[in-house]
Amino acid sequence: MSKKLHLKTRKIHRYLGVSIGVQFLFWTIGGLYFSWNNMKDVHGKTLLDKSEHTVALTYKEPVTKLLSTITSPIKRIEGIVVDKDTLLRIFTNKKIELLALEENNCTVRGKLTEQEVSSFVTNRLKENIPIKKIEYLTIEDISEGHEYREKPLPVYVIYLAHDTNTRVYVHPELAKITTVRNDNWRRFDFLWMLHVMDFETRDHITNWILRIFSVLGLVTILSGFYLYYLSSPTIRKVKRKLYKSS
Repeated sequence: MSKKLHLKTRKIHRYLGVSIGVQFLFWTIGGLYFSWNNMKDVHGKTLLDKSEHTVALTYKEPVTKLLSTITSPIKRIEGIVVDKDTLLRIFTNKKIELLALEENNCTVRGKLTEQEVSSFVTNRLKENIPIKKIEYLTIEDISEGHEYREKPLPVYVIYLAHDTNTRVYVHPELAKITTVRNDNWRRFDFLWMLHVMDFETRDHITNWILRIFSVLGLVTILSGFYLYYLSSPTIRKVKRKLYKSS
């Protein structure tokens, strides 16, 4: 019985090892890449300034007057520099308003233009990096596996002429850089996809493929422990001693 059990366990362990061995390799490679990588570079923070070019807010009469016309409760106000102009980013319970702030005037304005987006990104760069091209993306241009996903749309994407193939995404209605993508992030994203085994959205960690492979991995490990128990000379000696003493 013990010999048959040993052979059967070995066979199960061998087939499980072959079937999920490749995935174990992906998990190991991904874990090494994640733990040894510079996350600041992955998030694109090495090329950009740490924060937006903010300005101190002084509420003169035009600003106060315009703010009083906003009916929704104001949660937060930020002053930012776009090109040479100062804008107010007003956060309310319902939406975000952009206000153009001038010395003696304050007006509600629309989204940033392509030229303003270009200047906004250029002013945020730590070094002088040329811009190759700019594209305007809407929801029709974004697939589930796109590198810009689950982020506010529409968005301008600025392609930088840099060896990291960095792209900066700017939401024109928020006047805000929503994310930065480079080759390091794309490698990270690919390995993360293999790690969580979500080949569509790449972010759904509770998918059934991962669950099944995790259970199979656990069975493989336990069968390996059981094989050691069945074949270990030390354990056999201990069992003989216990049998004789009884």
